[in-house]
Parts: sequence; C-alpha cells; structure tokens
Amino acid sequence: MRIVRLALMVLIATVGVAGADYPDGNFKTAQTRFGLLQVTGALGAMRINLNGTDLGIEDWSINIDGVYALEGGAHDWVLLTVHFGGNACTAPKMVLRLSNGAVTRTDTFGVCKGLAKDILFHPDAVEVVFSDSDPKVAQRVFRFDGVTLTDTPIAAGVAADTLAGGADVLRWLGRHPQNLLQDPGEQARLRRIMGPDGIDEMSRRMSGPGEIRQEGGWVVGRACQAHQCNAAAAAWAIRISDGVPFAIFYDRGGPGVFPPDVPLSDPVIENLLRWSLP
Repeated sequence: MRIVRLALMVLIATVGVAGADYPDGNFKTAQTRFGLLQVTGALGAMRINLNGTDLGIEDWSINIDGVYALEGGAHDWVLLTVHFGGNACTAPKMVLRLSNGAVTRTDTFGVCKGLAKDILFHPDAVEVVFSDSDPKVAQRVFRFDGVTLTDTPIAAGVAADTLAGGADVLRWLGRHPQNLLQDPGEQARLRRIMGPDGIDEMSRRMSGPGEIRQEGGWVVGRACQAHQCNAAAAAWAIRISDGVPFAIFYDRGGPGVFPPDVPLSDPVIENLLRWSLP
C-alpha cells in the first residue's frame, strides 16, 4: 500500500480502506484525471467549473482542499471548503465525485463548532470525520457514496468496562485502523497495555493506508505512517471472544511489542510478530 502525491492530486493504492489527515488546501485550481478544476469570481460571489463548464456551485468563498483517487478507481474525490461568510460557525465542507462524463456532489455539511480531522477512502465512498463540541459526541462521520450523504454521530464517554468482545469488536470491520484509536472506549481498552503517549504514537503510525480484517478469532488493524510507509507502521488486534487487546509497532530495527495479556504463541499474534517493513 502507498500514497503517491502528484502536485495537488493524491493517488491512493490500497486493497482495503485508506485514510489520511484532512488536508490544509486553500487552492483555487486543481488538476484532476477528468480535467482542470477552477474557482472563479471575486470574494462574495465565487463559482467553480470543470474544464470551463460551470458546476452550478456559488458561495461567498470556495477553496479546493484536495483531490484524491483510488489508483485504478473510476472516480476522483474533490474536497471543498464552501464559506457562506461570517464566523459564528466553522466553514462547512462539500465533496464532489468526478467520473467520466458525470459530476455529483453533496450539499454543504459539517459541525458548527467542530473541525474536519480525517478522511477515509473506500472503493465506493469517502468519509469525512469531524470533531464535535457536544461532550456526548466523540466525532461525526459524514459519508458520501456519490448519491447519498449520511451523518453518523459516534457517542463519547463509553466506559472501559462496558467494552467487551463480540459486537464491540466486530463493529470496526470495514473501517480504517486509526478510527479505533479515536474512540474513547477503545482508548480505555488499549490503556490496559499502553499509556496515552503510546496511543498517540500508534495513531501517528496509522495515518497512512491501512485495513481492518478478521483473522481467526481476532479483529486486526494494520496501517503505516503517511509518506513513511517503509519506515514506520503499527498494528493492533482485539480478541473477539473477550475483547483482550494486543499492540505492536514496526520499525527498521524490528517490532516493538507492548506487554500483552495474551500468549505470544497464538497463531494470529505469531503472524503479527513475523511481519516486517517492506
């Protein structure tokens, strides 16, 4: 898995779900695989066009934050900040899906007092993850599949002793490994074997392409660090039967294992221990 940056456009090669920090764009032009995207007009009445064709989007301010595509995929995903003026709320976002001969888009979306933190790319959809000022909400996930935009709040304050195995573990399948590290309940679970600094370091090491899948009786998340996939990576594993966690860092010098509550002879753990950086 790798992320290749070509000017503003980012091609993502992955077999699972790829994730990245939300980009700090602020561009007025961007080259996509389907042509040149341009923001035109003066502040107060900006518009956006593709290859000179107006896309019917006008607002006080429009910025292109980034253009992404799964390598070999049929679509480009364009992330926009579309500002209506004023500063009572954080400027909302918009996503465009470009394909051969078609453009679809979301309405503007966001969280008034929240920030766009992460983006997740699936073969058929993109997710934008926001922080939320509501203490009962850990984050909000906006998902766009080219047709429908959904808004899913993720509850905060899950107690450590309420997270067990079964559904609490299987719910992460199909997500990006870094998502689990942003969940307060899962942070509490991982604190059984590592401190807050370890969780922060794992999140940094999982900022690039990654995937979550079931292996034997475990749900396993693997990812590497954005732009440094050949130098730093990490994996976590949670046993489905009882929710016991395992974590490992990968460096050129070999793996670093956090003291586990599971035997290292478990076949899934042995496989994680054998893996090394490419």
